[in-house]
Amino acid sequence: MIAKRGILYTVAVVMAAVAFMAPAASAEPPSQVRTQVTTQAGVVADCGQTFDRYSDGRWTYTKARFCLRTDTNDVWPVLEFSECQYYWGLAWYNANSKYQCHFDFHYKVTRNNHVLLKDSSSGSDGNSGEIQGTSARCSGTGAYTLEAQYVLTGPFWDDTKTNSGHRTYNLFLPCH
Repeated sequence: MIAKRGILYTVAVVMAAVAFMAPAASAEPPSQVRTQVTTQAGVVADCGQTFDRYSDGRWTYTKARFCLRTDTNDVWPVLEFSECQYYWGLAWYNANSKYQCHFDFHYKVTRNNHVLLKDSSSGSDGNSGEIQGTSARCSGTGAYTLEAQYVLTGPFWDDTKTNSGHRTYNLFLPCH
């Protein structure tokens, strides 16, 4: 009986330690409202919800969201990321200039079933940042469809990649 309690206690301590070591998830329920904001110099962005992703084996963690931006003449996709971290030696560490997050960002932008843009962009940064895609001419005000995916390599582990999976968003842009 004492041995069984000891085992249960050990299991409880290990589970608490694992929960403590993982990056904290947001306690807020996911919002059903898209985020549309004016960023800089009249640039408007409409974004999908922020999501978090672990690599296989849970060695890397990041939060991200996909957005479309416009200056009312051109439209371009953006991958925004934060909390890019790696696990090593029983602790989580933020990415930095030595151990950067490298993203391969793939995207397709359509309006009324017409492909405006299909391309990919790559970039590296520390704990947070953004990867901008190429731009295309706007096709009027209204709904645009963004299909996007990223693959993250690093920041410390190069042999485990984090794949966001394909995601599709219907976003509204005030374009000319």
